[in-house]
Amino acid sequence: MPQMTASSVALPKNRLASFTLIELLMVMTIIAILAALILGAGSGAMKKAARSRASGEIQAMSTALEGYKIDNGIYPYTNAATSFAMSSSTLLTNLATATYFSTTLDGTTATYKQTAQVLFLALSGQTNFTDNPAAGVKVYMSFKRNQVGDTAAGSYVQDPWAYSYGYSIGNTTTPSYPFNGNGFYDLWSTGGNLAAAMASTPALTNAWISNWQ
Repeated sequence: MPQMTASSVALPKNRLASFTLIELLMVMTIIAILAALILGAGSGAMKKAARSRASGEIQAMSTALEGYKIDNGIYPYTNAATSFAMSSSTLLTNLATATYFSTTLDGTTATYKQTAQVLFLALSGQTNFTDNPAAGVKVYMSFKRNQVGDTAAGSYVQDPWAYSYGYSIGNTTTPSYPFNGNGFYDLWSTGGNLAAAMASTPALTNAWISNWQ
């Protein structure tokens, strides 16, 4: 009678091809960890790209604003064609006073949109994104669709987070953090942050992207 050895014992095919529950759990855990790392890296890259774009747009608008001042002697400060139901005198007050920004600090509010509309009107020469610049009006900067909010009417310049850019012509009499108060202009993005806590915690504005940093 032939003697059976370990090598001659045939194991069932399903035993050889299957995984244990522990092995499956280990594989799933590894996949979950890798997915979390990839998503985390992707999210970080997107945030960095958005901040880089905002910084570039602020630099471009700053150059355009200087060109506007060379031609007009002043920075953009008012326009009677605003569609936010606000008089030119009120707009001038808002642009020259930092007080309302210190209590709002939210790029989705009307006050931000009103002043961001001044940027659009002055730099693009358009009343809204769908119009062509008026005859004889100089264009200091052209905007892409993703840089403009409310393209049909009352267009304003928005940041990569779809929030209005902040714009102030400065406050020389009562400087208020974080505005430079030197009589020039301030241009900034909240960096996607809308926290009301900024009003009581000025240090949070360090996350902003601005022309004074």
